[in-house]
Amino acid sequence: MNSVAETLISQIQAQGKEFISEWQFEGYIPMDEGVLLYVKTRQGQPVVISLKQESEDRYHVEMVRNNDKFDRIVLGGDYDVPESELAMRIDMLLGAAKH
Repeated sequence: MNSVAETLISQIQAQGKEFISEWQFEGYIPMDEGVLLYVKTRQGQPVVISLKQESEDRYHVEMVRNNDKFDRIVLGGDYDVPESELAMRIDMLLGAAKH
C-alpha cells in the first residue's frame, strides 16, 4: 500500500518544479489505490488532495476540505488525468481555489 503513495509522490517530484514545497506540503496518508496529500491552496487554505488510480496511468484528482466521511466538501476535481500531468493539474486546482 505504501509503495503506491511513495510512487505517486516521486512522480510528482519528477515533473519539474518544486511543487511539493510550493504547495506547503504537510504530509500524506497512503491509500490502497492512491494517496491523500495534505497541502495548502495559494491563499493558504489547508486542503486535502485525493489522488486515486483509475487505470494503469490515469488518476482521479479531488481537492477537498474536511476530509471526513460525515463532512467532506469537494472544492474541485479533475478526472481521467494522465500520470504525466498530475503535478500540473494539482497545481491548477490549488491556484484556482477561492475560499
